[in-house]
Amino acid sequence: MPAEEDRYIHFTVWKSTSSGWSVAKAEYDWFAGAELTLCQVIVVIDASSHVHVLREEQLHKTDAETPTNTAWSPLDLADVDGDGRIDIVLEADAYENHWLEVDSLQDGSFRTIFSGLGYYL
Repeated sequence: MPAEEDRYIHFTVWKSTSSGWSVAKAEYDWFAGAELTLCQVIVVIDASSHVHVLREEQLHKTDAETPTNTAWSPLDLADVDGDGRIDIVLEADAYENHWLEVDSLQDGSFRTIFSGLGYYL
């Protein structure tokens, strides 16, 4: 990505005081006519500063009207399954397809423990 394009990078950072984690999202998107260039990453940074990649979309071009990618957004940090540990709730947004996923830390890495409640247009 060209250096002058960095002004189109957007960051979101959430911090959980109970778990000591931070969830960070970085995304880049640029529209040029009917073409969209984008990339995205969502990571968890634990209390020991280890970085775990949850979702990643490599830099690529797609049609702006009917994109082929899935965009991810953190929605909440909560104990979803009642086990006393904080989970990460993500929203997935693909062309005419939307759903929720929950990731949980299990055996040192994050795993999807729920995927669903979606809808189609």
